[in-house]
Amino acid sequence: MNVIIYELHYLSLTIPSIALGVLAMYYIMSRRAIMRPISRLGRWITALSGLPSYCSLPFMVSFVSPSTASSMLVTMYKDSKLTRRELYIASLINAFPALLSHLRTLIPVLLGTMGIYGLLYLLILMTIGLMQMMIFAALGRWGSNKDRVQGSITEPIGQVVSNSLNLRMALKFITRIVLITSITSAALITIELLGLNNYLNNYLTRAFSTLSPYAVSLIMAYVINDNAAFAAAGTLINEGFNGILIVKWLLIGYVASSLIRGIRHNAPYYLGIYGPKDGITIMLISTLTRALLALLILGILYLI
Repeated sequence: MNVIIYELHYLSLTIPSIALGVLAMYYIMSRRAIMRPISRLGRWITALSGLPSYCSLPFMVSFVSPSTASSMLVTMYKDSKLTRRELYIASLINAFPALLSHLRTLIPVLLGTMGIYGLLYLLILMTIGLMQMMIFAALGRWGSNKDRVQGSITEPIGQVVSNSLNLRMALKFITRIVLITSITSAALITIELLGLNNYLNNYLTRAFSTLSPYAVSLIMAYVINDNAAFAAAGTLINEGFNGILIVKWLLIGYVASSLIRGIRHNAPYYLGIYGPKDGITIMLISTLTRALLALLILGILYLI
C-alpha cells in the first residue's frame, strides 16, 4: 500500500510538472523575442560540443526547467533538426544544469546537517555533473558534422521548429507523456509489490556487510531518502565520526541510490518525454556515467 501511495504521489507531482514544461516549451519556442537572447547565453556549450547552435536554448532552459528543455530537444529531434546521436549528446550535457537546479534545493539541508562537510559533498556532486557534461561535450565535438554545424550557426533560431509546432501538437505530446508515464509507474508498482525492492535491499545489506554497521545504515538510508541520509550523516559527524569518512560513505550510498532509487524515480520522466527506447538508453547512460564518476572520486578520496 505504501508503494502505491508513493507512486501516486510521485505521479501527482511529475505529470503536472512535465505537462507545464511542454506548454512552456510551446510558448517559448513560439516567441522569437524570448528565444534569441536566451540562446545566445548558451552558445559556448554548442561551440564546445559541436552541437547545432540552436541546442543552446534548451541548455539554458535546463537551469530553470529540465522538463521544458527535454521537451524542446524531443521536438527538435522529431522535426528532423537533430539526429538521434545529437539528441543523446544534448540530453546528457543538459544533465549538468538540470543537476544544479536540483542541488539548489539540497543546499540548506546539506549545510544545515553536515556543515563544512555538507559543502564538500555538494562540491563533489557538482564536480560529477560537470565531468559528465565535459565528457559528452568532448564526444559531441569528436563525432560532430562540422559542415552541418557551421551551416546551422546562421540559421535563425525561430526556424528551428517547423510550422507543425502548434498547441494541438503540444497537447498530443502531453497525452503521450501522461500515458507512458502512468504505464511505467504501474509497471514499477507491480515490480515492487512482487518483492524485488526488498530483494535488492537485502542484497545491498549483504554486499556491504564488511563495512561498519554505521556505514551500512547510512548507505541504506540514502537508498530510501536523500534527506534522511544527510540527517543521519550530520548526526554521525556530531557524535565524533570523521567527516571525510562520512562523505565517503555518502558517495557509496549515492552510487547505490543512483542504480536503485534513481532508476525507479527517473524512469517515468525519461520514458514519458523521450519514449521507451530513447528514454531507457539516455537514462541508463546518464545514471551509469554518474555512478562510475562517483566511484572514481571515491577511489581518489581513499588514496588521499
